[in-house]
Amino acid sequence: MTGDLLRFKLSKNGTTETLSVAGELDISSAPAFEQAVRQALDGQAQEFRLDMSGLTFMDSTGAKALVDVHNHVERLGRRLVVVSPTHGVRRV
Repeated sequence: MTGDLLRFKLSKNGTTETLSVAGELDISSAPAFEQAVRQALDGQAQEFRLDMSGLTFMDSTGAKALVDVHNHVERLGRRLVVVSPTHGVRRV
């Protein structure tokens, strides 16, 4: 899956799904991010991981999208785990 500024790769391992996100998460790419997560959540794995090691930039809109995704995953009765956020992502 790809967006204009973001690239996504979904992998599954037993009871865990991981969506790797690379690129820039900001006001122009946040909708693509949220859509990619919703599509990836079609599986039944209990734990859903977001690998953010490939993010080169995230602004406050990206942070809000991440919070919205977290709330959506929890409403589904699943657990969201953020994996390997870059220094810039952690700062936001």
